[in-house]
Amino acid sequence: MSQQITLRVRPGEMVRFPNRCAACGQPATERLPLQMKRGPVTRRLDAPLCADCARQPARRSGREEQLRRTGWVAAVVAGVALPAVVALLLSGPWWWRGLLGAVIGSGGAALVWWAFARRAAAEQLPETRAVRAAARIVDFTWRDMTLEMANEALAAAVTELNSTATIDAKSLPEETTDYTDFTDTPE
Repeated sequence: MSQQITLRVRPGEMVRFPNRCAACGQPATERLPLQMKRGPVTRRLDAPLCADCARQPARRSGREEQLRRTGWVAAVVAGVALPAVVALLLSGPWWWRGLLGAVIGSGGAALVWWAFARRAAAEQLPETRAVRAAARIVDFTWRDMTLEMANEALAAAVTELNSTATIDAKSLPEETTDYTDFTDTPE
């Protein structure tokens, strides 16, 4: 069961994580980049991962790879075919037909690519999905960030290490050196 933590951190301030993998709990050597975009603002944060879990997001299932490749081909075909159809069906100056064809072709290609990418994301390997779901940014404002952790022990450790930044913090944190500082960097 996942747990959400709301921390009072602004862009550039540090969020402390224990020095263990967010997915499996082994000692961490790598980082999992977390980001969430809302309008022109992107909040980024790095969560710790072990070497084995860090390789998982790059792995793809055969079906996912097939959908990604097919999606690019379908998007290119839509991007070429739609302007040609628009140019043949509409009357008027050539520049008007070309402009409208380019707009419709670009939109159609983007829509086709998005549909295939969404379907490919649904075909991710379970191990890859588990690593990506281990820690994620759920929500943020200019002063707060809500994180969701799949591992409740990790969530408790992050809450303890960032007790002064926790929204309902009541006590100061104890001195500890078993953590790694990861900086939340603005875009």
